[in-house]
Amino acid sequence: MSEETLIDILTGPVAALALCLMAIYGIGKWLATHLPKWVDRHLNQIDDIVKSHDQDRETYKESLGTITTSLKDLKGEVDVIKDDVKDIKRIVKDPK
Repeated sequence: MSEETLIDILTGPVAALALCLMAIYGIGKWLATHLPKWVDRHLNQIDDIVKSHDQDRETYKESLGTITTSLKDLKGEVDVIKDDVKDIKRIVKDPK
C-alpha cells in the first residue's frame, strides 16, 4: 500500500464511518450509565406525587365525613323546626 492510498483511507469515507461508529458507541455507553439514574429519579418523583395525592385524598374523605355528619345533624334540626312551624300555622289558622 502506498502512502497516498493509506492517507485516502484514513481521511476518507472509511475513517468517517469508523469515527461515527465510535461516537455512537461512546454515546450509547454514556446513556447506558446515566439513563437508568434519570429514569429512577423520575419514577421516584412520580411515587412521591402519588403518595401526596393519597394523603390529600384521605384528608378529603375525612372532610366529607365531617360535612356529612354536620348535614345530618342540621337536617334533624330543620325537621324539628318544620314540625314547629306546622304546629304554629295550625294554631294560627284555627286558634281553638
